[in-house]
Amino acid sequence: MLVLLCAALNGAGFLWHLFEPVPLYDEVARFVTPFTLVAITAEIIYSNGGDDDFFPTPSRAALSGAAIGLAGAAGWEGIEVLLDAAGFAISHAPPDTVFDVVLGAAGGATGGWAADRYLDWLFGRSRLRPRRRVR
Repeated sequence: MLVLLCAALNGAGFLWHLFEPVPLYDEVARFVTPFTLVAITAEIIYSNGGDDDFFPTPSRAALSGAAIGLAGAAGWEGIEVLLDAAGFAISHAPPDTVFDVVLGAAGGATGGWAADRYLDWLFGRSRLRPRRRVR
């Protein structure tokens, strides 16, 4: 569901140019996208048994998610600079860029926290001993 929401949100924003004229549209998209990407990445790592390395505590999960969100947001801002240089109408003013990167890190941190919180439940594992099944 999150992937469909993220694709619809970003697709509609690009198709109908909704990012600037619609209040908070850009901000919601900049938060939801890294949240979704980090949650999916966490689920892939978790389902392959890597949860102890990346998500041993909620704060570590949020920190890992923030790092992933920060890297993704900074990379996207670089792409926006290239698109603007190619002639596309893209806003990359410093305040907008900084705010977008902060929202990316915040969305990633929230995605990491949510993954840590709910993947144990989803996979039926104990929060105290991840290798033990609880169902």
